[in-house]
Amino acid sequence: MSTPLIIETHSLSLEAAKAIADRAIAKAQEMNVNIHVHVTDYTGEILVYQRMPGAPLPARDIAEKKAYTAANYKVATDIWAAKLAKKPNVAQGLSHHPKIILIGGGVPIIIEDKLVGAIGIAGAQEEQDIQIANHALAALK
Repeated sequence: MSTPLIIETHSLSLEAAKAIADRAIAKAQEMNVNIHVHVTDYTGEILVYQRMPGAPLPARDIAEKKAYTAANYKVATDIWAAKLAKKPNVAQGLSHHPKIILIGGGVPIIIEDKLVGAIGIAGAQEEQDIQIANHALAALK
């Protein structure tokens, strides 16, 4: 048995990333909150970034980390609190990684059972960030 030399990957298109970001911004406007939106490819690297005027500036990095974490762990970032409740050493270790964040608002984008990207929302309250991210991705289903 030979080892494959090429691995097939799948990524969200730029057009789809833009549409997802626009949907997130529209939902934030409806909720009267100002956010940062990061939409990434399957590796967690940015495809689209948008910031609403008035969104808290530190939230930019938080949105980016939420998307990166969701893409690389393939789970929504709001699961980490419960998942690590009895594993404080793991939680502490992960919290020291410069690109990982364990706060809700990051969601992987999975199409046809393939991870193709992620979204990270920050700037509102955590529950609002989660709601906006899920709303932005609902159109894909």
